[in-house]
Order: sequence, then C-alpha cells, then structure tokens
Amino acid sequence: MKNRDKWITIAFLVFILTIPFVSMVRNLMPQQQEQQLTEAEKVILQNNGTMKEDADSEAPTEETVPSAQEEKQPLFTRIQNSINNFTNGLFGRTKLIAFNTGLTSFLTGGTYIESTQVLMGKNNMFFYKTELDGHPIWDYMGINHFSDEELAAIAANMTATRDHLAEKGIEFYAMCVPNKEIIYEENMPDTIARVDDTSRGEQLAAYMKENTDLVFVYPKEALLANKDQTQLYYTTDSHCNQKGAFVNMQEFFREVYGTHAELDSVRFDENATDYAGDLAGMAGLADKYRIDTVYVFDKDSADRQQYHDQVLLFVGDSFGGFLTAVCKGYYKEVHWEHPDNFKYSMYEEYDPDVVIWERQSATVRNSWIRS
Repeated sequence: MKNRDKWITIAFLVFILTIPFVSMVRNLMPQQQEQQLTEAEKVILQNNGTMKEDADSEAPTEETVPSAQEEKQPLFTRIQNSINNFTNGLFGRTKLIAFNTGLTSFLTGGTYIESTQVLMGKNNMFFYKTELDGHPIWDYMGINHFSDEELAAIAANMTATRDHLAEKGIEFYAMCVPNKEIIYEENMPDTIARVDDTSRGEQLAAYMKENTDLVFVYPKEALLANKDQTQLYYTTDSHCNQKGAFVNMQEFFREVYGTHAELDSVRFDENATDYAGDLAGMAGLADKYRIDTVYVFDKDSADRQQYHDQVLLFVGDSFGGFLTAVCKGYYKEVHWEHPDNFKYSMYEEYDPDVVIWERQSATVRNSWIRS
C-alpha cells in the first residue's frame, strides 16, 4: 500500500512538473502556436468584426498592446500579466481545460462547467465571468457601482475631450454597450441573484443625462425591443453579433442625427452557421459548441439617406469591431482603434470628422476616467 501511494505521488509530481518544463522549452523554440487559425476561420473573424487589418498589409492581424503601454503599467500588473502569459502558453492547456469542463458538464447533466472565465447559463448560453476584466457578473448583480467621485471624473473627462476636439472641428460622442447578461437576463443561472437592477452602464448613462450636455448613447432599451425579433448576441461569445451592432448604431444615429432604420430594412448574409465564439474557446468547448450563426451586414443595403460623407474614428474595445463593420455602410471612411492602443497623434493621423468613444459597460471604470 505504501509503495503504491509513493508511486502515485511520484507520477503526480512528474506530471505537474513536466507541463511547465515542456512549456518553457517550447516557448524558447521558434515555432507556430499550438492552435493556428485556418484561412476560413480568419475570413469569418474578419467579416465578423473581431480581427483588424494591419496598416501595412491587407492580411488580418490580432490586436496587440504595444510594449510602451505595458511599461506604464504598475509592477504588480506587469508581473500578473507575465504569469498570465505563461499559463496561457502551457503545454496541453487547451486539452486540459476541455477535459475539465467536459467532465464537470457531464457530471452535472450539462448544467454546469468548471471555468474561471465562463459561466454556463440556460439554453446553452455562455456568459463572461472573469474577475480580471471588469467583473461583469458583479456588474450584473449591481454590487460594484461607480462612486460619485468616479462619475464626476468620467463626466469631466468626456466633456473636456469633446470641448477640446470641437476646437479642431471634430465631433465627439460617447457610447456604452450593455453586457450580454443585461439583455438576456432570462438565460442567467438562477443561482446568480441581482442585488440592484442598475448596472454601471445605466448608472453612467443616467448621470451623463442629468449632469452634462454630452451625447452619451446607451442602447439597452433598443436591444430589448429587438431581441425577440432575432438573436442579437452570440450564444457562445461575449459579444453582440452584427445584427446587435446594427441596432446599437441605429440608436446612435437616432440620438445624434435624428434618423433611424429597422432591422428588417437591411440585409445580412450568413457567413457561417457553425461558429464557436470566444467563451466556448475559453472553456475549451469550441468543438462541442459550434452552434452560432455569423451574420455579416450588407453595406449596400444601408439607407443612403443615412450616409455621411465624413471620416469616422471609432475608439472602442472588442465590441468596436462589430460596430465599425456596420458603420462602414454609413461613413465615407472608418477607422477602429482600441483605447489601450490609442495615441493622441491618431487625431492627426486619421484627420477624423467624427470620433466615437465606446466601452462595454463591465470594463468602463478605468478607461473612461483616463481617456
């Protein structure tokens, strides 16, 4: 019995130590990543709005945060990011995650998965639950509201930015996109109770309306009004699809320009019917949950009366790709930059007529204050 326990312990230690050792060796060797996107997958992601085109090439590239930005981060944050990067590159990580989530799903009859980033809801709908990117579940529960000081700081920053750009002849607008769980609350697990129905996005929108004259678009009501007509967010992804993005941008046009178009007035092509989104990938269940349809907005179907012969600079998070995909049907030229990558010199580089500053409501706290 003792020998058996000893060999079990030795085997376990070898298994645990081998993974980081092999990972370090692989990271030192020039080779392709464990999972490479196929050309078909790249086309889907580019049309979907989740991949950008490199400035020097027509080939799509994934977003990266420049090293200069990383150097400005606190030491603890840089250490945490280094640890996260190492764990993300662990040998066999995807297979181990898939095994763990698949096992917990099997043992619970498909009602629960063990994941630090993904929450399984009803009707196979996945939600983002990480604690490293804005605490979206806390936002849904209503337990991490802005303080009065934070609201005042965001308002002062946004209005000062608007006034500064107005001197350059640039229109400036702000936009906040609701989290998926705010729109599809009925698919959230019953174990997640809401303490307060007001999310940070709603809180900020109300404050901006009451205390500033800044145009601040929060399209929650428009999304709720259209969600029974068609699916607006992916089941397996944290983002809205392009139909949802269309609803969001039409609400923007309503508030800014006084024009509006309904969903059934434009066309969407089905780019894929077996799409597995970012949440399915995080949970290691992409192969099992290829259940989403990718809709691509047909720019030629856009109402030309809504067209603006202007250059748009869209400074937004990952939702920005979906939103700018729709905007390309309504503006002469559209550029998308992530807030983490944004530099003041880009105002000169792109020479925009219109700037939209957008953030998804769960991650809105720091980025709006420091923009």
